Amino acid sequence: MARADVLPLPQRRAIWRVMARRYAHLPLLAPAVAVSVAVFWACMAVLVVMSVYPFLAAGTPRFTLDAWQRFLVDPFYWGVVGTTLRIGVVVTALSLLIGYPTAYAMSKIRRPGWALACYVVLFAPILVSVVVRTYGWLLLLSQTGAVNYVLRTLGLIGQPIPLIFNTTGIIIAMVHILLPFAVFPILSVVGQLTSDLKEAAMDLGANRWQTFRRVTLPLTLPGVVAAAQIVFTLTISAFVTPFLMGGGKVQILSGLIYRDMEAVNLAFASTVALILLALAMAILAASNVLVRRSYSRAEVLRT
Repeated sequence: MARADVLPLPQRRAIWRVMARRYAHLPLLAPAVAVSVAVFWACMAVLVVMSVYPFLAAGTPRFTLDAWQRFLVDPFYWGVVGTTLRIGVVVTALSLLIGYPTAYAMSKIRRPGWALACYVVLFAPILVSVVVRTYGWLLLLSQTGAVNYVLRTLGLIGQPIPLIFNTTGIIIAMVHILLPFAVFPILSVVGQLTSDLKEAAMDLGANRWQTFRRVTLPLTLPGVVAAAQIVFTLTISAFVTPFLMGGGKVQILSGLIYRDMEAVNLAFASTVALILLALAMAILAASNVLVRRSYSRAEVLRT
């Protein structure tokens, strides 16, 4: 005897079809989720364990928070955090200041040949090793390099300016290396803008600056935030360029991790790595809030 709460076969089939359409993307996500869990999150779990269960000389691990206490109490390490964040903020700001007008100008190029040339000039350096690019900047910015030579020849300086083995050199090299990562997200958004909104704003009496501030910038803000996220996270986690351009004189979090890994101080290296990850995730979470607000603002303007 059939139960009353069982749906008829056609209705059950219809429900299954709706569920299949709604969750058809889940099998496509399964490989990426599996790799993420197996590689990234498993490694993070190992770092957490290593930060509180270090292997001592006797070979028997024991629970201790010495590494965390050492980092959180010592003001030197907070200074390293401040240096890392300061470099990240400056590099991100400069990359956006240079990248936004660059992306805007590239979106206005109508000749395919010129557009291709701009893409090659901007994105070709990504194909070159970061070590090669960094050594190139070391040669350009050294006291006998091309930059100081040109400045002295023009009479702008009397003595060579120290541009390497300090934060100045790190910032210059990092902006050059990460500029394409700022231009591309902005370019993808700027390229979707139509002239209708700008023309409507000018018809209502807005000048060029007001049109940019009230129309163009809000509509492109999601791309700006995405670019800032990418550049900032890549900057604070970079090691090769800050290590070479800083000459060991500029202490950043990635340098601390390398130093303690080399000294087989795995507990402290794991602690610093987790703190660096926490900083990056906190910045991304805060910027995601800004992304949602910017998208909401953009949708309001479109309607």
